[in-house]
Amino acid sequence: MSAAKAKDDQQNWTLKGSSWEGAWKVFAGIGVLGLAGAGAGYTMDQRRFAFSWLFAFITVLTITLGALFFVLVQRLTSAGWSVTVRRTAEYFSLGVIPLAVLFVPVLLTTNHLFPWFGGEHHGAENAAPAHHGSIELVKPAHAQEHAAPPPVAEGHAAKPADAHDAHGAHGPAGDPHEVIEKEILKSKEPYLNPQFFYIRVFVYFAVWIFLATRLFKLSQDQDKSKDPKLTLKAQALAPAGTFLYGITLTFAAFDWIMSLEPTWFSTIFGVIIFACGVVSSYAVLILVTLALRSAGPLKGAVTIEHYHDLGKLQFGFLVFWAYVQFSQFMLIWYAALPEETTFFHNRWDYEPWKNVSLAILGVHFVIPFFWTISRNFKRNTDRLRIGSAIILVMHVVDMYWYVMPNYLLGKDGFSFHWLDAACLLAVAGVWGAFVFNRMTQHSMVPVGDPRLQRALEFQNA
Repeated sequence: MSAAKAKDDQQNWTLKGSSWEGAWKVFAGIGVLGLAGAGAGYTMDQRRFAFSWLFAFITVLTITLGALFFVLVQRLTSAGWSVTVRRTAEYFSLGVIPLAVLFVPVLLTTNHLFPWFGGEHHGAENAAPAHHGSIELVKPAHAQEHAAPPPVAEGHAAKPADAHDAHGAHGPAGDPHEVIEKEILKSKEPYLNPQFFYIRVFVYFAVWIFLATRLFKLSQDQDKSKDPKLTLKAQALAPAGTFLYGITLTFAAFDWIMSLEPTWFSTIFGVIIFACGVVSSYAVLILVTLALRSAGPLKGAVTIEHYHDLGKLQFGFLVFWAYVQFSQFMLIWYAALPEETTFFHNRWDYEPWKNVSLAILGVHFVIPFFWTISRNFKRNTDRLRIGSAIILVMHVVDMYWYVMPNYLLGKDGFSFHWLDAACLLAVAGVWGAFVFNRMTQHSMVPVGDPRLQRALEFQNA
């Protein structure tokens, strides 16, 4: 593309005057509708609301952090091809700002979510007194059914204790599994305690908000000043920013998802959640830029060449997602340690989670893998759009699979509830309203970036 042609197309690089100018109002309406439903659900069943809101929050947060990673990597590698795509990802990363506010409901319902937090994790009938200074295991309802032996009928001799009873399974000491779990949680108390949890929450959002706003400000300031030194400043921030990003995302995954079942652990879990976020963020980036390109705001700025590269990156991280997922499963299966296998048992032994697990394998990986592996498919926007939509939908299912089995832990029954949809609409709606409103205030392309012309003329080998 010539410089004259690029200059002519610049008038289209904003949402003003396009059909997407009022998109934030649509998202705001969706958010309000979702918040109303979520609020009604909270008054009816706080525990159900807690899990539904956490699922929705994690779903949108992973996409947002995946977009932040895209921005960091482009700055880290001084990439030129992605300049015209990077601004959209920068807008998405700013979505972490409203997400910090949307995390408040999680803070207000921690006693329903995390067994180590104490409180009414399993409902009023199974509630334990809140212990905010130390960890208190709340035993699931199905375990409490066997907490004490049935009474012995009058006139009958008591049954001799077997080996299981001799170890206190049904005696005053309680179930030996519960005793072991309490010992495990006791050893984790220096980390899993409410005070330290709140501190970590503050650190996570402080880091993410700083990185997202700082990188966006440098890019936005450059639109006005055209100062190439701002590119160098963003590049200098990227190495330390990427390190902080990796550390905070990993521990946030431990805190907000893995500790739903606090006796289970996986050292690769943070990498898995990272992969989930990156793959889904590429799907959203492709879908949104395709829509904006058709509507005009990105016309002439994002071409088939860019989608070819976005498709390659999406495909590559999809394979990486499958690799780390399989690595975790294979190592846990091979070691066969009870404290590790419980995660997969809870998603296989109880119906219908086995079917959901198989669906994730087939629809989240196998179908998109063969759908997007072809070079021609990556350069065909209609086919690329379908593949990205499949990945995005399955990302929602994937996050549901991580969170919701803990709601009916150790029980059959699909836990879908209308609150799940309401909370997802609430979080996604508020997030979308904020992001698309910011898009109306600035250019969709970093017009001051010294590599802009290289991006406009980009050609794949």
